[in-house]
Amino acid sequence: MQITVNDRQTLLDIAVIALGSAAGVFALAQRNGLPVTATLADGQTLTYELEDVVSPAVRSAYALRHICPATDIDPGEYKELLYQTGTKRPSLPRPWIDRADDALVLDKLDEVLDLLDRKEPVKVESKQQFTRIFSDPFSEVFS
Repeated sequence: MQITVNDRQTLLDIAVIALGSAAGVFALAQRNGLPVTATLADGQTLTYELEDVVSPAVRSAYALRHICPATDIDPGEYKELLYQTGTKRPSLPRPWIDRADDALVLDKLDEVLDLLDRKEPVKVESKQQFTRIFSDPFSEVFS
């Protein structure tokens, strides 16, 4: 039998869908010649046999309810989601400026977000605009 991988699905997701349990990940990995931690591509086809199924009841429940987990996330995206939902960004030490004519360039996005957090007006220095269409960062990130 074959199953096609959807966007952001891991081998563990496929094991739960096709074999009914996360325990099936080892059989799935071995049958397809993949490491358990392999990153799968959208549209990739994996094979399995009915003898690999661990829990037919769970497998049937997922199919009946059209449950299709996709839990793969890039570490950078994960951190950004955390920041957008309220987790504070780590503070970075500022470089030492030893001459009066040296200038320290700040990241404009961090500066604007900081002003918005303090509910201060944002100074517009260009024709680009920063607009919030949602009232909370969680809705903005997951829209």
